[in-house]
Amino acid sequence: MTLKELKKLVNSRWVHQIRAGERHRFIDISVIEVSGRFFVRQYKFSKRSWYQAFLEYSEGALKIGEVEVPVVAVVPSDLSTVNPMINRQYFKKMWIFYPLMRLTYDRAKHEASTLELIPKFSLE
Repeated sequence: MTLKELKKLVNSRWVHQIRAGERHRFIDISVIEVSGRFFVRQYKFSKRSWYQAFLEYSEGALKIGEVEVPVVAVVPSDLSTVNPMINRQYFKKMWIFYPLMRLTYDRAKHEASTLELIPKFSLE
C-alpha cells in the first residue's frame, strides 16, 4: 500500500477502526488526515482507554473496511502547530457534528490527547 492509497481510504470514510497492540479489539473512531499524516483524538477519558493502551504500547493497527494497516501511535512533537490544522480537518470531515461535539467537551483537554498514527509500511 502507498501513502496515496491510504490517504484516499482514510478520506473516503467518516468512521475507521483502531486497535492498540495485538490483544485489544478494534474500536470505531474517526481518523483525520493532514498533509499525509494521520491523527486520532480521545473524546472519552478512562483509565482503560485505547489512548492509554497506545501510550503504554505504541504499536497497533488501523482498519478501514477490510484493509488493515500496522501503525505506531505517538504524541506528535509538533502538537501545538498541527492541532489547528487537525481541528480544521475534523470540521471539514464532520461539518455538522463537529460544532455540536465541541460544545460538549473541554477543547484543550481533547486536543492534548491527539495521537499520530504512523503507518508501518514504505511511504512511497
